[in-house]
Parts: sequence; C-alpha cells; structure tokens
Amino acid sequence: MEKLVGQEVRCRIIKLDVADEDVVVDRRAVAEEEERAASERRYAELKEGDTVSGTVRSLADYGAFVDIGGVDALLHVSDISWGRVSKPADVLTIGQPVEVQVLKITSEPGKRRISVGMKQLQPQPWDTAAEKYKAGERVRGSVTRLVDFGAFVELEPGIEGLIHLSEMSWARKVRKPSDVVKAGETVEAVILGVNPAERRISLGLKQALGDPWADVPHKFPVGSVIEGPVTSLQKFGAFVQLIEGVEGMVHVGDISAEKRINHPADVFKLGQLVKAQVLE
Repeated sequence: MEKLVGQEVRCRIIKLDVADEDVVVDRRAVAEEEERAASERRYAELKEGDTVSGTVRSLADYGAFVDIGGVDALLHVSDISWGRVSKPADVLTIGQPVEVQVLKITSEPGKRRISVGMKQLQPQPWDTAAEKYKAGERVRGSVTRLVDFGAFVELEPGIEGLIHLSEMSWARKVRKPSDVVKAGETVEAVILGVNPAERRISLGLKQALGDPWADVPHKFPVGSVIEGPVTSLQKFGAFVQLIEGVEGMVHVGDISAEKRINHPADVFKLGQLVKAQVLE
C-alpha cells in the first residue's frame, strides 16, 4: 500500500458521512470501467485480417494469450508456426513481443473472443512445394511421428512426407515402422510423388538404398553358382537368399537328379546354406 502514497488517482465516492467526517472511495470500480471502455474501443477498432503487435502475457498447453493493446487474444498452438509445435513454451516466452494477424473476432455479449495467428504472416510452404520437390530426388528429414501405416518425415517446417510401410525395406515385410525408424531420427529418402493440392508427398526409404534387383543380371548371370541360406519352404520349391532383398527359387524338380523329391522339407531346413546354379 505504501506505493500508493503520493499518487493522484481517479475514484468514486461510495460513502459520505458528513457528521462523522467519513468518506469511502472506490478506485477499482473506476479502473474497471475505464478498462471496459478501452476494451470496447479496441474491439471496435480491430478487424479480421488486421496485422497487430502484441506481447505474450501467458502460456498454456493449447496456446498463448497475447495482449494486443488492452485486450487479450488467443494464439492457438496450431497457428504459431507452419511446422509442428508440441507446446507454445517451446517457441514463445512470457513478455515476448510478437506480430500476429487477427483471424476471428467474436463479439457476442459474454463471449467476446479474439483469435490470432503468427504463421499466417509467413509464406505457406505448400505454395512452392511443387517447384522445390520433384519425384526421384533425394531428400533428408527428421521423423516426426510414427503411425500404423508408416512414418511422417518433416522436410521443412510445414511440409511433411510419408514413408509407407511398403517403402521401408526391399528385404523383409515391415509390420510396424518402429522396426526400421525412430521418432526424431534423421533419414534419407527418395521422393516418389508430390501432390500439392492434397498436401501430400510420398517418400521411399528403400529406394534411397538402391534397388538390389537392378544389378541382378550382372551379379548372377545364368550359369553362375550361388550359395545362400534357405528362407522359405513351399510345396513347389525352396527359396534361397542370394543377397539382401534378392531371393531365388529352387524348384522341387531341380533339387535332385538322383531321386524324386516330394517336398523340399525332405531335403532342406530353414537357414541351411545351399549351393545352386542360376538357371534363369
């Protein structure tokens, strides 16, 4: 209270007793009225689409409250950046000055709200995505999240590509993306397709390693002898791994020239190393 001594303030008389020489005044009531009047004027001045300066007043998990000249506006976490923001405290601090755009003004009595955005003042990354990203190009990015069907990779703030499960490995069937990549990991991939209208970029992880079948005719010409482990046994033959991503099949009729084989399992076991000749 000592800080008020000597200050001149505006207040309202709420009790006056001349006989007892007693006067009671209310400073808060006047301050609240002035604040409401200033808020009314500010609401009348603002229009959707305006760019205004403000100061971050408080932070929450869902966004930040920004003082834009006497009134508070909500800066939702999804409107802070075109890139993914987990929580406002990662990019904003209390007291920080910011430039924002007024997105929506709700003026209903008792429900007055102003929504603002920061990212709207920055170029939309997808507007130039078709020019920057071409099918067949190699790109690097950080894995942002894993889902049942693949992994999303951030190529730049606001632009993510998807590596589908089927594009993760030549050699094996990937059942879940966490078997191959981890969130936060930096990966190299090949762009398989770009669809700016739907804001989609398809990526291939295995394509960045090269298709192992591309060199098969040179590595394993007809007549050459190979050696590899048995990976699968079927009624019609056995599959043998030549290199990662490339398997050859030994037909049941080509297993032995001496006797008739009814099933490859009569001769081979999974994982057994066998020698064979490339026929085709």
